Amino acid sequence: MSKVYWMQSEDTRLGQWQKKVETLSGSPTFCVLPWIHFATRPNGDMRLCCNSNSSGAGTDHEIGLVKNETGRPANFGRETPMSAWNNEYMRSVRTTMLEGNIPASCKKCFDEESKNVVSKRMWETGTWIEEGIDVPILIEQTQTDGTVPDSLVYLDLRLGHTCNLKCVMCSPHDSSQWVGDHKKIYPLFEHKALKEQMNWDRKQFNNFWHENPDFWKEMYAQIPNLKQVYFAGGEPLMIREHKWFLEEIIRQGYADKILVRYNTNGLLIDDDIIELWKQFKKVKIGFSIDAVGDKNYYIRYPSDWSTIVGNLQKLDNTPDNIQVSIATAIQILNIKNLPDFARWKVQQNFKKVNFENVTGGIEAGGGIFNMHLLYIPTFLSIKVLPEADKAEVRKKFAELANWLHENYRQDEDYWKTNPYGWKRWQAVLDFMDSEDRTELLPAFQEYIERLDTLRGTDFKIVFPELSHLGSLPKTLP
Repeated sequence: MSKVYWMQSEDTRLGQWQKKVETLSGSPTFCVLPWIHFATRPNGDMRLCCNSNSSGAGTDHEIGLVKNETGRPANFGRETPMSAWNNEYMRSVRTTMLEGNIPASCKKCFDEESKNVVSKRMWETGTWIEEGIDVPILIEQTQTDGTVPDSLVYLDLRLGHTCNLKCVMCSPHDSSQWVGDHKKIYPLFEHKALKEQMNWDRKQFNNFWHENPDFWKEMYAQIPNLKQVYFAGGEPLMIREHKWFLEEIIRQGYADKILVRYNTNGLLIDDDIIELWKQFKKVKIGFSIDAVGDKNYYIRYPSDWSTIVGNLQKLDNTPDNIQVSIATAIQILNIKNLPDFARWKVQQNFKKVNFENVTGGIEAGGGIFNMHLLYIPTFLSIKVLPEADKAEVRKKFAELANWLHENYRQDEDYWKTNPYGWKRWQAVLDFMDSEDRTELLPAFQEYIERLDTLRGTDFKIVFPELSHLGSLPKTLP
């Protein structure tokens, strides 16, 4: 099979999903999430979903936050979930979608779909349709002003920022380990993008909202309605309320009806949590890994590679109701190494990590790993790479395409039609090429230099393929 034919093939299944969603809902912009789910930020703010508000950092940190009638973000440290569930903001999002328009907070998904990326809107809606959610009934139950029943099917809970890592793309908004580094490094920043996107005010951050008994009273009351609970961080396996909620679900007798999902750095997986997971209908673990060995240590600082591999192997031998996927955040530091990471994954011969026959659904990651595009901080986006580096990425991806076809799957139809086949890799390239953000290279340079000085790491040694970026002329805006 020719390389050109493979990389230019049409993605038919993504189009089929889009048509199915539009047919069922009567709207080309419908997303199931505002009807069945709510999400929290680590500081307790309610957001439409984790894609509409992917980070509390940056100048646009309030995009995607659910506002109450006073214009303030609904925060579960001072108000309850159900008081926000049908507020003016949520009703407006639903009516906007039913009218066939795109809510302002939802543009990211549609931008991704235009580049053949399987957006959160699409894989969430597609997955929930597969799980039996009746979209026409949801719409029938929606009042003309957008009000829906007080019944939550899906919770996305970020219970504070307690964490054991301080990843290079993170901040104190999402990691308690970042607080000390931020105090030392932020006053030194000179570049405008660093000052804006890494800004954090400890006095305005509520890390104890999840201790609010009124919040848990409403969550415990929703357990009979739940089909899925998603935990992320901080690091969810460090947070006691996470475990208490699982135990309450078991106590109420609904564990065998509920899917539990995680994004975790996977360093704290032990026999006790596995015993809890065994009691649930299904547990899907997104294991956050971005590269192999020292490169992952640098990105997800200071993770231990031997512990990561050992816990992956442990999870690979858990009961069938526990499903495992590697989840990778694509950014400037790992884009050139994704092909090597993919080869490493294939060569591990895992029994169920990311495999469709085990993981199921449309989120299996093509049997390799799931990929999420990094937007914030912008100076770590793959769009920042100079053209010569982007050309090198395209060459490495083309070589990977041939390697995967020869060493992983030979069926051309899979690569041609499955959005988790080659098209998702091509979509990454399309995203990379969609914009030239090289004006942010000085911000990238300053950020990496200051981190290296603070942490005693050395970007140029760990990432020799990118070391020349540190030698480019430095200018401030």
